[in-house]
Amino acid sequence: MVLIALALAALQPAPPAPPMEVEIARDPMSDQLRATATLRGAGERVVIRCRAPDWGDVHVEYHSRRWLARGQFVTGQTPLTYRFDGQRPVRKLWRVRDRTASFDDRSRAIAFLRALMGARRLVIRMRDIENHRFDTAFTIGESSAAITQLLQTCGSSRINPRVLPQP
Repeated sequence: MVLIALALAALQPAPPAPPMEVEIARDPMSDQLRATATLRGAGERVVIRCRAPDWGDVHVEYHSRRWLARGQFVTGQTPLTYRFDGQRPVRKLWRVRDRTASFDDRSRAIAFLRALMGARRLVIRMRDIENHRFDTAFTIGESSAAITQLLQTCGSSRINPRVLPQP
């Protein structure tokens, strides 16, 4: 009886992935807008941030539950590999501090956001502080609306036309 229940539970379709969460906040002193879109999975998260209007570029961060391998002494960068769906893995240097890896290079951010908007799965491969390799998988729900809202809030004339569909 228990085996039948387990078999039936395994046949049930997986629940849909939750959509990205968006938070827009206005600084009470400067009135500067800040937008954050968050993708969560297995206790880890990918955070995309921007501030408007003076800094319209995008900052991408990966937050891990593990302490990440330290980056190179001078730059603080270490290689991180990520892959969207069945695309080729991308291995790039990310700045690492404690449990967070990040980058804000404009062309890399554009490529990352475009891939994220069209993907259903993201896998990140990293090394922890003990030099053990580990993977984190994110099931991507609806992300287009969140990224569109984030970019429209920040108003980047350099990034928006290259990421968002034009009317």
